[in-house]
Amino acid sequence: MIQLMRKSIAIILCFFACASSALATPTDDQDFITAMINGGHFQQQHRYRDALRWYEQALRLKPDSWAPYQNAGAMLIQLDDFQGAINILTRGTKVEPKRPEFYCLLSEAHVGLGDPKGALADLNQAIVLQPNCEAYYAKRAEAYEGLGEHDKAIQDYSKAIRLFAPVKTTPTAPANPSDKGMYRLVSERGTVYERTGKFQNAIDDYTTYLCAPRQYQANSLRILQSRAECYDKIGKHDLAAKDRAAAANHKGDVLEDLLNDETIGTGR
Repeated sequence: MIQLMRKSIAIILCFFACASSALATPTDDQDFITAMINGGHFQQQHRYRDALRWYEQALRLKPDSWAPYQNAGAMLIQLDDFQGAINILTRGTKVEPKRPEFYCLLSEAHVGLGDPKGALADLNQAIVLQPNCEAYYAKRAEAYEGLGEHDKAIQDYSKAIRLFAPVKTTPTAPANPSDKGMYRLVSERGTVYERTGKFQNAIDDYTTYLCAPRQYQANSLRILQSRAECYDKIGKHDLAAKDRAAAANHKGDVLEDLLNDETIGTGR
C-alpha cells in the first residue's frame, strides 16, 4: 500500500502541476529558472537525486518561492528520505500555507514513516483547502484503511469515485472516464467491502472493474479470484467456479463469455 500511494500520487500530483507553475513564478533570476528546468529534466528521467540537487540549488537562489520546496520534498519521498521530506515540506508550508499539494506530499512522507495518523491529519488539511480533489479522498481512504477504519475508507473511496464519475456507476452500465483511476478506486473499494463481509457490494465493484475497457485493467486475474471467493461466501458456487475457470484461462473465450454475462453481479 505504501508503494502504491507513493508512486501513484507523488509524481502525478507534483511534477506536472508544480514544474509548469515554477516556470511561471515572477522572477528575474535566470539561474533560478535554469535550476528548475534542469530539476524537471532529471525528474522526468527518474534521476531523482540529480533532480533534488537542482531543486535545492533553486531553493538557495529563491527561498521565498514555494515551488522548489514542493519539488524537493517530492524527490526526497522518491528517495525514501521521509523525515527529510517532512522537514523541507513543512518549511514550504510556511512560505505558502494554502497550497494543498504540500499536505498531500506530507501525508506520503508520514505513511513512509509508518504514521497513518499523521498522514490522516495532512489529508484532512488538503481536503479543507481543495474539497473537490478525488486524489485526496482516495489517499485518505488508504489512510483510514491503515487505521482499520473501514467504513470511513469506503465513504472516501465512494466520494473519490463520484468525483471521477458524477453519473452513478452500475455493473451493467459502467462509467467510461478517460482516466483508468476511477476503475482502480472501484476495485480498491471492493477489497474493503470484502474485508468487512459485504460480499455482494464487493462483487458489484469487482464486476464494474472487469467490465471496464481492457486498457484500464491491470489486475483482472486478482479481481476474478477475489470475486470467486465472494461468490462462495454467498453460496453462489457456480459463479465462483466460472470465475476460477476464467482466471485459469484469462486470455481465452471463457473470460469473454464471463464478461458478457449480463446476470453477473445482479443477484440472479
